[in-house]
Amino acid sequence: MGDSAGEQARAPGYDHYRNLHITSSFTLRRLAVGSIARNDARRRVEELDQKTMIAPPLSSRSFCGELATLLIVSLLCAAPVSADALSDLPAAWLERLQPVAEADLSGAEPAMREAIAEARAEVAALLQSPESTPQALGRAYGRLGARLLLEEVETQADACLRNAMELDPNELRWPYYAGYMAMLAGNLDRALQYFERARQIDPEYPPLALRLGKVQLDRGDLDAAEQAFTAVVDRPQLRSPAHYYLGQVALLQRRFGDAVGHLQAALAANPEATEAHYPLARAYQALGREEEAKQHLERFVLRSPEVADPLLDELRAATQRALPAFKRGIHAVRQGDYQTAVEELAAGLELDPTNAAARVSYARVLFLTGHPEQSRQALQQALADVEGQQTAAALAHFFTGVLDQAEGDQTQAAAAYRRALALEPGHAGALFQLANLDFAQGRYQAAAEGYAATLEADPDARPARLLGLIAQARTGVDERELAAALTMLREAAPEDMQLAYAQARLLASSTDAAIRDPEAAMTIAAELAAARPIPPHQRLLALADAATGRLERAADAVASLIDGVGWMVPPEERALMAQELAAYQDGRMPPVVWAVTDPLLSPPPFDAHRLMRDYPAARPY
Repeated sequence: MGDSAGEQARAPGYDHYRNLHITSSFTLRRLAVGSIARNDARRRVEELDQKTMIAPPLSSRSFCGELATLLIVSLLCAAPVSADALSDLPAAWLERLQPVAEADLSGAEPAMREAIAEARAEVAALLQSPESTPQALGRAYGRLGARLLLEEVETQADACLRNAMELDPNELRWPYYAGYMAMLAGNLDRALQYFERARQIDPEYPPLALRLGKVQLDRGDLDAAEQAFTAVVDRPQLRSPAHYYLGQVALLQRRFGDAVGHLQAALAANPEATEAHYPLARAYQALGREEEAKQHLERFVLRSPEVADPLLDELRAATQRALPAFKRGIHAVRQGDYQTAVEELAAGLELDPTNAAARVSYARVLFLTGHPEQSRQALQQALADVEGQQTAAALAHFFTGVLDQAEGDQTQAAAAYRRALALEPGHAGALFQLANLDFAQGRYQAAAEGYAATLEADPDARPARLLGLIAQARTGVDERELAAALTMLREAAPEDMQLAYAQARLLASSTDAAIRDPEAAMTIAAELAAARPIPPHQRLLALADAATGRLERAADAVASLIDGVGWMVPPEERALMAQELAAYQDGRMPPVVWAVTDPLLSPPPFDAHRLMRDYPAARPY
């Protein structure tokens, strides 16, 4: 239900670190510890600033901005098609308002296109009328912005809502809607600005404190977040989400007992809050209560916390009136409301029972609401109804494979993926999953060929680029050939952090003097750690230290890392940290350049929920 196979396959190694706190999308800078904290990494960037760089500086775009790319999965692009009073403002308003270009709404339902056109015409008429008041014009802009927000046309919606704030400054809805949209899109500073403005208008609107807290949490300001959540935790309708987020704060602060208390309170207030089970499992794991951790992990179902929010309910009510059942169902998916999506898609299928594409979407949300067997039945029904719907049939086989793999049957999963490819040879998802299975089972030549086929089907499938090289390395391809290929890939995609990570490890650890370049490795490592201080980047920084002769500093860094975040990483990665620490303490380099258990150099852990949620469907109904 996303944009492209490449988008859903984005940097899977990094998703592992999002999944440490998957339901809150915490900023990763909280993982920085001890002598290898973010400031230290930035200082090293400054130390190296005058030296020759082997690649352009890496982007420091926020992690939440990347997570929002998966949450806002079908943004309609803005494309100016004609000039009117909104895009070509009258002179009287030119200095005060933002122009609003027309948007391409060809993918919207007729009812929504008509509603947006009517709202735009109303604004245009008021702009050109000498009798219009600022408040009337502001509210017209606000209505248009709200309708554009429903269709997720972010740029135009934001401009409309900013104009509404300018003209109707005492209306809470406009900054609140703008802040909510910015929060979903990952524009955290802008969201904070809008929500603070909303608080100046009405500091007593309870959901506002929760939204502010969520933004502060994602920005890493845990004290401000805790204060905001505490302000509303005793309000009955907000008790569950407030305790949920307070539990997240406590977990990040390593107050594991407090985290358990808050997350249990969230479940007591709303037993359907399945999102609380994952962080609760993490808290129990940190306390050494493995059995309780396992029980809660099994009960985890990804969903957004339920927040009673009258202002957003107004928007949802407008959506319900304007959109038919299938469109309402897909809109609910985008909002993370999978139970509503189940109900709406089921209602649509009653009217159109042979719509195989819609039934595949129905199967997906059944899985996301914890009903895998019903999901399988829906996929089987879709395959019975697919005459003339080859794309839907391929997708149904693909998701059957996802279900098989989720149940641990890799043989059946591979067979289902091949059935999808028989119908659609360029199905990037099936190609990528088959390549991952081959990689995991040590069939590295087949994996390399599979990743190459994935890239041919979808050049935006970024992880296949590096994984193909790693697979080739496992087959014994010459290290110089790999180094040359990595250099070419980095030149083509300088923003790709996984490629940078792999290249830096090779530059630091290679025994070939023609490849080894510790100073260049340090340059890359320092930039990566400053931009995103996740454990692998901190390990890379330590490796670069060791490569330049600072073995004691490398050992101290890894020891600090193990002490700070070792409890929250998988056992395989924790063991890798311990192996590297032992090497540095013995005065030697780690023996392997690209370790098999390195999460950034391996296929991502299989995630059926993510595939069901994010894999793109060209026609979801």
